[in-house]
Amino acid sequence: MANREESDSSEAVVLTHALEKLRMREGLVLSRLQDARKEGVTSLLRLPVVQAHAQRQDIDPAVAALQIIAQSVRDTTDGTHRIVADAILGLGVLADVYSQHELDEKVIQSLRADSLGRRRITLLTHWRRLQLAMGLEPTEPPSDRTLRGTTEAEVLRQLARQLLRPEDYALFAAENDEPRPPPARTQPTGRVIVIGGAVTDVIFRTRVIPQHETSTQASDCLLSPGGKGVSQAVAAARLGLKVSLVAALGDDHFGQDIVQYLRSENVDTSLLKIVRGARTPMTGVFELSLGDSIAAVWRNDREINLSVRDIDLLSRQISDSDAILVTFEVPRDTVHRTLTIAHAHPRTRPIVIVTPGQPYPDGGISRQSLAQIDYLVAHAWELERYTPAEQARFNPDRLGEHLLERGVGTLCLLENGGGLIYSQVAPDLHRLPTVASPFKESATTRDAFCAALAAKLIDDGPFTAGVARWVTAAMACAAEDFTHETTMPDRDRVERKLREVSSRNH
Repeated sequence: MANREESDSSEAVVLTHALEKLRMREGLVLSRLQDARKEGVTSLLRLPVVQAHAQRQDIDPAVAALQIIAQSVRDTTDGTHRIVADAILGLGVLADVYSQHELDEKVIQSLRADSLGRRRITLLTHWRRLQLAMGLEPTEPPSDRTLRGTTEAEVLRQLARQLLRPEDYALFAAENDEPRPPPARTQPTGRVIVIGGAVTDVIFRTRVIPQHETSTQASDCLLSPGGKGVSQAVAAARLGLKVSLVAALGDDHFGQDIVQYLRSENVDTSLLKIVRGARTPMTGVFELSLGDSIAAVWRNDREINLSVRDIDLLSRQISDSDAILVTFEVPRDTVHRTLTIAHAHPRTRPIVIVTPGQPYPDGGISRQSLAQIDYLVAHAWELERYTPAEQARFNPDRLGEHLLERGVGTLCLLENGGGLIYSQVAPDLHRLPTVASPFKESATTRDAFCAALAAKLIDDGPFTAGVARWVTAAMACAAEDFTHETTMPDRDRVERKLREVSSRNH
């Protein structure tokens, strides 16, 4: 029986041969893909899906090829094939899964060793444990001869077929699924990378929060794409920025809904990490009539994890962006690595805006990482870990001074309708201008603030009173529109709000 899945086209044969050559020695690493003299490299770089991804992201084809192959390995339907491809190519894309299932770090590192022979030995020695970590029924490992002569060949042949069939994978959006270009604007636009969470919100709208061992009637129940990463990405796209979201989510119908929602909002989804067979994280929210809420978060971090390795694969996009928005929805080590990459080229580095929502329960980020933050946008309760040791009671002034001493450029401490400012770059600014609203400042309004801050800093440069006034107005718009289908404001909505406030004051 001959069909597209089973036949070996000439393209598939050539690509399989290229992968076989590139598995040798240190495996499929960026330095080898950047050397066109290496046998097999040209075949990968000329793949249509690689060329399209490189053009879409404005990155080197070698970087694009590594990202595409990594996601293709994650998307491989056969779990054992996924394990073998990751090991023999030395990709390390499953390292976070292995780490979460408490495999020894030495084993994980050996699967990325610069020797194919060592990777093979590690793979066979720990075969059953790797399968268990991937949620598979463990089987007996093949012999070394079978692995080399049969298993690897079949795994790479299947991977080659996948790479020639990009329409099957969420990473490789079809032409008609590409984000629509933002409407023409007189304001300049910029390139923004958002690194955070992608979840499904289950929202119950109620008049009161139920107390222990009680219940309450809900006036509405909604299922909605959520997470600070999703929210900030959409908010930035609404302001006309070119936005990519970096987040991990499952390939279940909730994850698919999030991807489609992002595309409908002009957010680039090609940098998402889609985890095959995993359930997308969920947040349960009780939302009151004025917008304040409480929530319970299920991260599913046994299956869903944005790792340091994932960030390393995207280092070019991060360092080349105009601004990055980072949330604490991703692991602490991932935040640390992201900030380090952002500062790799000091003269051309992106603006760094960090949201410490869902603070880490066992401590804060490192002092080195604090010094790499340009704008920390927070609520007071999120910064408990960073208060000076001698501070018995919460004192925002002392906290602000403390964080500036540790290198944070500007702290924006939000409260309803405005907030406090502690800044090294704008020492004369002490308060955000208050934009009166009966609605509560919330996580969503903070996301609008962060996106607007990125937009105005890209447009206008230094943080000034005018920038502060504009981003606070964006926050007020999101608060007022929280029950609307379109919560995040566009630029016209923000300008109307500013005119409304100005006319009221006069």
